[in-house]
Amino acid sequence: MMMLIGVLGTFVCLFLILLSRRLRAAHPAANPQPVLSDVQLGEVSYHDIDMLKAIPSQPTLENYVVIGGSGFLGMYIVRLLILRGETKIRVLDLHPPHPDIASNPSVSYIKTDVTSLQSVRDGLTQPFSDGSGLPTVIYHTAAIIRFWERASYTWETSYNVNVQGTANVLSVAKKMPNTILVYTSTADTCIPRSKFLRLGLDYKIPPYHKVTISDDDSPLKPSQSSQSCYTRSKLLAEQLVIGANGWNGLKTGIIRPGCTIMGPNDRILASTLTMARVPVFDKVWSATNVCVWDVAAAHLLHEDALRRNPEESAGQAFLISGKGPAWRLNDIRNAVKYYSSRPLLFDEVPPLLVYILAHFVEFLLFIRYYALLPFYVLRGSKLRLYPEWMGQLVYMQPSTLEYMRDIVIDDSRAQKILGYRPQWSTVQCIRYTVDEMQSGRAREGHGLQLKSD
Repeated sequence: MMMLIGVLGTFVCLFLILLSRRLRAAHPAANPQPVLSDVQLGEVSYHDIDMLKAIPSQPTLENYVVIGGSGFLGMYIVRLLILRGETKIRVLDLHPPHPDIASNPSVSYIKTDVTSLQSVRDGLTQPFSDGSGLPTVIYHTAAIIRFWERASYTWETSYNVNVQGTANVLSVAKKMPNTILVYTSTADTCIPRSKFLRLGLDYKIPPYHKVTISDDDSPLKPSQSSQSCYTRSKLLAEQLVIGANGWNGLKTGIIRPGCTIMGPNDRILASTLTMARVPVFDKVWSATNVCVWDVAAAHLLHEDALRRNPEESAGQAFLISGKGPAWRLNDIRNAVKYYSSRPLLFDEVPPLLVYILAHFVEFLLFIRYYALLPFYVLRGSKLRLYPEWMGQLVYMQPSTLEYMRDIVIDDSRAQKILGYRPQWSTVQCIRYTVDEMQSGRAREGHGLQLKSD
């Protein structure tokens, strides 16, 4: 018996050592940007970037609606439309847009809840005040990004906003003749999820054998796709958007930005800049990320393609990313630290500890939810998915760790068909984000701040 325990103990220890190595080792095919010196970082400038060169520069004079126009991406779509000289822009959102947008005479706002069909109908079917009629172009960016959830009891929250909300938008849009709709999805729908327990042996078989993801790749099998509620709900919403193409002249398209959208108030840069201490357990992983301005431009380009070249763009999804090679997360944070006017504190945490903790947190929350649920049902009240005391620890779940992978987005198809040309390199976007947030021009907060469930 003691021998059996000893053998099992040895096996467990060996497995944990190999798992720890897997969690610390980049993909063999990864080829990230070499580390920039302080001199190179100091020479970076973004002031010569002209976003009008990235899009059709003349105003279309269409009637624009940006659903989720007060959010991170939607706000930049609105700003780019204003920059181009569009005069009829409506924001539909639960919250009013940023003051610099709300004060613009070209922008109107209607409070809208995408989970309510009537609310969406009220927002979309109200004619524009100048007598030009109903919206002719819809950008649907509204989403709830609960990337840390995968358990079945958490599904409803993501489904209601990302799937049912999209269904509500499409239901109304189908009754508006000859409308264009561009939907914001995510590159995560195309990226194979990490298989840490295979200890790197998965790198020898498709689709895990490579780091480059493109529109030409075969659709992922369910066993290969992300388990997160966010990604699964976006994939379902994509199917709705593609299926709606052609109804009553409706032309639809999808933009899949990846791997992460960067800019003021984002999840990576803004959180690094503003958090008191930043836990670091993912420093080796690299990805091509994209500036929020470029993502906004991709939406306008897809709108243009749906009008001039619907044969190749309608009912289609396009991956997009930023300019230049992939960057390691460690190098991204160090660049933020270089540009920051205050000291930034990074706390290194063993990845294996994080991996074990993530599964423990998920298990704890699962037991808590189903243990308390009968009492809340009897009381006729709703049980919160997480206790308030847990705070940002709720992020520490297995689905969160899916981003620990090396990914390069190949957006050559978007460049060919849409005319997409990213203007921002990763380091330019980093410097811009730090400048905007430290100057106070950007609103406060970052994408990792918890919102009530």
